Amino acid sequence: MSQFIDRLNRAIKAQTWGEYEEAWLDAIEAENMKFSEYIQAANAAIAAGHGERAGQMLELIHQSGLTDSLSPEKNVEFLETLACSLPRSKPTREMLLETYQQQFGHISGFDNCVEASGLMDGTRPSEVIPLFKRMIHYQPGSYVKHRSGWGVGMVKELDPGLGIATVDFEKKEGHSVKLDALPQICDPLESDHYLVLAWKKPEELKRIAEEDPVELIKLVLRTSDRPFPLSRIREAISGVVVPSTSWSRWWARARNAIKKDSLIGQSGGKSNELYLLDGPEPLTTGLDRRFEGLSPSERLKALRESVKELSNDQHHLLEAQFVILRRDIDRGDLSISDRVSGLLLLKEQAPDGHEVAAVEALAKSTSHPAHLLNSLTRDDDLRDTMDVIRELDPEGWKSTLDDCLLLADDSLREHLIREIINNQGIGYLNDLASKVLSRPRKSPLLFLYLARKAASANPGQFSVIEGISPSDLYRQALALFDRLSLESEGNRRDVSLATTVKRYKQHLAMKPFSLLSRILEQGTIADAREIYIQLTGSRSLSDSNLEKVKAIILRKFPKALAGRHFRPAASASDSAIYSTQFGMDKISSELEEIRNVKLPEIYEAIGDAAALGDLSENAEYTSAIEVRENLNRRVLELQGDLDRAMLIDPSEASIDQVGLGSRIKIMNLTTDSEATYWLLGPWDGGPEQGVLSYLSPLGKALLQKSVGEEIEVKLPNGTQMVKIEEISRGEIPTAKK
Repeated sequence: MSQFIDRLNRAIKAQTWGEYEEAWLDAIEAENMKFSEYIQAANAAIAAGHGERAGQMLELIHQSGLTDSLSPEKNVEFLETLACSLPRSKPTREMLLETYQQQFGHISGFDNCVEASGLMDGTRPSEVIPLFKRMIHYQPGSYVKHRSGWGVGMVKELDPGLGIATVDFEKKEGHSVKLDALPQICDPLESDHYLVLAWKKPEELKRIAEEDPVELIKLVLRTSDRPFPLSRIREAISGVVVPSTSWSRWWARARNAIKKDSLIGQSGGKSNELYLLDGPEPLTTGLDRRFEGLSPSERLKALRESVKELSNDQHHLLEAQFVILRRDIDRGDLSISDRVSGLLLLKEQAPDGHEVAAVEALAKSTSHPAHLLNSLTRDDDLRDTMDVIRELDPEGWKSTLDDCLLLADDSLREHLIREIINNQGIGYLNDLASKVLSRPRKSPLLFLYLARKAASANPGQFSVIEGISPSDLYRQALALFDRLSLESEGNRRDVSLATTVKRYKQHLAMKPFSLLSRILEQGTIADAREIYIQLTGSRSLSDSNLEKVKAIILRKFPKALAGRHFRPAASASDSAIYSTQFGMDKISSELEEIRNVKLPEIYEAIGDAAALGDLSENAEYTSAIEVRENLNRRVLELQGDLDRAMLIDPSEASIDQVGLGSRIKIMNLTTDSEATYWLLGPWDGGPEQGVLSYLSPLGKALLQKSVGEEIEVKLPNGTQMVKIEEISRGEIPTAKK
């Protein structure tokens, strides 16, 4: 209970009306009281029989203009409370009637409801107002929402004599409902309610979505008294007003506008929820809510955002949060990169003179400043930290800069390249690159970066790589990766080396293996074969990644791995698959269709889906990626099967014993039935085509058996006894198709 409400309750109980009035006046003058507390105070006074005293204060609030910024719904609630507080005030009733006229005047039975309910008569507004609202909500032309899933509806007819209302719902037109039951099964809706507009005026909502996203969000928030998480807002809008494919772009625009709107509040924290405010709330209240319940890293992010959103003369409102941030840094509650970022923010906004020394200490805690710089993800933090390191040792900066470049990952490297060009020139940069090309171990990540630049066909500032074969650089990069991986395994205490290997591997395998794809675009089939041979000999590449690489090579050069030289040796777990030419052609056709039709189509779909933005909530992108992965797995499976396929030659089939390609006539002694099959491979057909796979239970049992032999075999329908009556050669039935 607030101090305001508590103070009023004590005054009512003690009948000290001077204190009661003073409490109201203090709250009105402070202008920081929530609208809901005024309503709560007035209702408490009405219940205690002293409503007129509260009504006089509500009149003062109205006359002072404090209600001008209220939403239409809150304004109606205020006037209803005022009318109940001052039951004999005709001007108050007239204001309320005017407001109702704006809300419900479009309903044809409006005047009858006013008269029948006694809205403008008598001295019991607390009774007649609810009666009027019950009547008006179910007049012909009014809107309701069915609570059990029939959607929004409009009251079509009302027959008071029969006590029946006819409602046209979205999902059931002309439904008859008893008037007494209508309030229990339907909620009344205003004509400008979001659900009504989405049903009756979708084009109007689409216009609002395009011109004023915040107004659309407000319409949605009015559908509930509870805060709305983003998931519910998206459910209400996406696919209804905003196309699902455009949601991410639209929400990014709406989210920025919401931050500037004084009537939309946000709960803050991980499950950030939106809700409508009664009126513009004090800035301090909004900030307190924004930082409530945040983790140290979330608080740092919220602080940076708040600094950007607030004007310079409002930054003092963040002082308490800066104190907490400094505590988080001192206690080590943040990662090293966030500690640097937090110190830089404090240096700019709330310095105590120790921030630079603290950043220096963090830089010295790593084996090299480059490792600290590599961990920073924000460009501003990178630039500012580099400035701090330069200021601490201006004479040694050139050497530090060179060392940082040799150890840098992508985001840091771009900053350092610009710094070197600005200070030492592009020739100096190419000299460093030449040394790395001749000794890749000197800077593995920079060497791999140069290989990537060569593959992009745009060397940029690095003229030194012009004319060098991208394929040669890639093979050197693979060899270097093997050496680094082996060194890291032998020296697990070298954290720096382990980090380098991890980043190196990420760049090699990202997206997946996009670098290899670019290399193959510029290379030849001979380059592809040499790369594959080198990869198969790698001890650092997993089997799954090797299969991905193989699929990429075969997409670009389908015959690159053809021939015995590139076929893996068969083993117990990787035995040959026997098939006729018909079966091989069938599998080859499926493989060609996936490579030449389905995969190009899905890659185009992925590109289209990625262009929609916000991939974390992009269902089209996620679905396309899943389809692509399934197709790639199928390519690997089919190619692997073809690699170990062996041809069945029917002309060489044995007639002495059952063998591959044999035509067999058998008698089922259990069922007294006769059948003829060709013993072939799993790709050649099934029993309905007269084909028996040598991998089936019956096929395995018949292999190497002679005419006249009787065999007991377990089949799906039970154990059967069969006898071989004839073994011959013949034209394979599937070969005719």
